[in-house]
Amino acid sequence: MIPTADPLDSRTPAADEKTGLGAILVARTIANVPYRMTTFFLPAISRGLGVSLSAGGTLVSVASLMGLLAPFFGAYSDRAGGRRTMVFGTGVFAIGALLVAGLPWYGAAMVAFGLIGLAKMAFDPGMQVFLGQRVPYEQRGRVLGLSELAWAFSLLAMPLCGWLIEKVSWRAPFLLLGVVGVPVWWLTRWALPNDFPSNGSGSAAQARAGAVVAALRDQVRQVARDSQSLLALAPMALIGFAQVNLLVVYGAWMEDRFGLSVSNLGLVTLVIGVAELAAELAVAYVADRAGKRRSVFVAVVLTGLAYLALPHLTGSLGLVLTGTAVMTFFFEFTIVALLPLLSGMNAEARGTVMSLGRAAGATSRAIAAPVGVALYRFGDITRNGPVSAVVCFLILVLLVRLRERGH
Repeated sequence: MIPTADPLDSRTPAADEKTGLGAILVARTIANVPYRMTTFFLPAISRGLGVSLSAGGTLVSVASLMGLLAPFFGAYSDRAGGRRTMVFGTGVFAIGALLVAGLPWYGAAMVAFGLIGLAKMAFDPGMQVFLGQRVPYEQRGRVLGLSELAWAFSLLAMPLCGWLIEKVSWRAPFLLLGVVGVPVWWLTRWALPNDFPSNGSGSAAQARAGAVVAALRDQVRQVARDSQSLLALAPMALIGFAQVNLLVVYGAWMEDRFGLSVSNLGLVTLVIGVAELAAELAVAYVADRAGKRRSVFVAVVLTGLAYLALPHLTGSLGLVLTGTAVMTFFFEFTIVALLPLLSGMNAEARGTVMSLGRAAGATSRAIAAPVGVALYRFGDITRNGPVSAVVCFLILVLLVRLRERGH
């Protein structure tokens, strides 16, 4: 049943699913840019706000903690469809980016980063439900892999962001994002096909907050009783911790160890972007054929080895960039291949399961940001790398017990 009472449906006739995927890629690319900026330009942002690197890392934690709200949006998407939450997410993103640009104080930045995090945690579960409803499990690795290209595409903006930060202000990229965010919100409203719920509900009453909270409570209880679903959530949390523990200080490491300027850091991101793009395409064309669980297992092994090696590749910038590209490829393959695996655990509560995975990952990343800063020593990540590698070993232990369901 397709809801007809949605005021957003006063747009032109529904675009086809291919057009919808294009709009999703555009919106997600823009929404991912602030996350990438904090990875590479956190020292510059912290200096602009007049705070320490540790206090700057708190902004990353605040944005990540918005993931605790992802299950609400996942349950809402299960009941009302994913398009509504994606439209909401793009609107909140534009507001948050403009707030960062207009109110350059630490307290305001904390609120604004929270809004930017909220936007992503609304948009992504809605997108995963939206695509999960329309794509069979056997093809879902390909489609979700393609949707994750937005993560790599967002890195194409890093050279421009680095130049704007160095030549204008750390606020300039956020102003540009806020201005671009308004037409992206309109595009999301116009281009996405109509919603339909995962579980057969869909009336306005059933999509109200109180009803969604009640449904979420029931679905969380259902997931909590399912040991395999719980087992599938843990790798999402752990792999996020492993990566952020290292990446939160990557920009500082490159500045301290190699003396790179902010604009040069922006160019370095192109190497990472190519690695991520290759990984996402690899998932799209390998995971369904080789098996999603098997693909994740191999990628986690190689990710852990890369974490161990990277701190020791300090002989030259070229060697470091090669190690970074290898690490990024296998991490990105892991996280993207986990998404279709998780999407097949429970068809009736797909949005809830996937958003619980996102919430678990967001919480672990929020913890990892201050941990990574605390482990970092000037120009030295020899403590960060092994910690991330140990976390990868824990993921392997979990994957041994995990079984694919293919819902």
